[in-house]
Amino acid sequence: MSEALKVLPTPFYLSDLEKIQSRTLYEKVFCEDTKRFVDYYYQYKIRDNEILALKEDEQIVSMLHLNPYTMIVNGYEVESRYIVAVATHPDYRHRGYMRMLIERALKDLSAKKMPFTFLMPASEGIYAPFDFVRICPYTSLSARIERMDEREQNRYLASRYQMFCKRDMRYIENLKAEKVAEEGEEPIEKMPPYMARITDVCGMLSLVGSIEERVWYLRIKDSILRENDGYFCWKLSKDESQAKKLSFVPEQVDLELTIGELASMVFGNFRICLSEIV
Repeated sequence: MSEALKVLPTPFYLSDLEKIQSRTLYEKVFCEDTKRFVDYYYQYKIRDNEILALKEDEQIVSMLHLNPYTMIVNGYEVESRYIVAVATHPDYRHRGYMRMLIERALKDLSAKKMPFTFLMPASEGIYAPFDFVRICPYTSLSARIERMDEREQNRYLASRYQMFCKRDMRYIENLKAEKVAEEGEEPIEKMPPYMARITDVCGMLSLVGSIEERVWYLRIKDSILRENDGYFCWKLSKDESQAKKLSFVPEQVDLELTIGELASMVFGNFRICLSEIV
């Protein structure tokens, strides 16, 4: 069959039993990670995550991991996914596989009404075309903070930040195991910034606080997620924030933004603490 007529593989989620099969690709692409760290990742992180994959010739040739985190945003708890381990086997690159996986992941997160997803990019230029925007630098927490239990850490972070990953027993367990896996490694001198992408406009805007009442009519442009593309009415007050997608064109539009510009506007007003690696 000619290359032009070849049927492209379809992204699918690995079952819990299949997840371990992705380790071969992980070690091939992320060869800088030590065996001890990869052992940690495949013992602890794949317990809860989802792995989107593409197969060719009966082997996993491209993948994207969605690691679950509960986020605290302005006091609200929302589910999000941290995108990690985006990888394609060198022999199968430049076929659009990464784009297929990222767009499928964004559509699935949108369908689940998750407000946003985030990642730490190897290069910001890879994710900017998908409307990911820089939201904050890596925050290094002191050993004193990390020794606190989950309740104390949440209280500490809530007093200083508007957005952070909620600490619970599983979070603390994973963090302790990660620290053991990293013992003896040279610390990374400069961590990349985090990027985020809005996957549900209404859900994201409901997390934004305001000190005054205001009604905004927005025109949002999103070339990937149809649910985010269109006109929205956003009502703000001291007590709540609500957004609704409109089925008509309003007489007046206050702001016209791409989904990336909306993300920059929203996250730019948050004090954010993120210190997650995987």
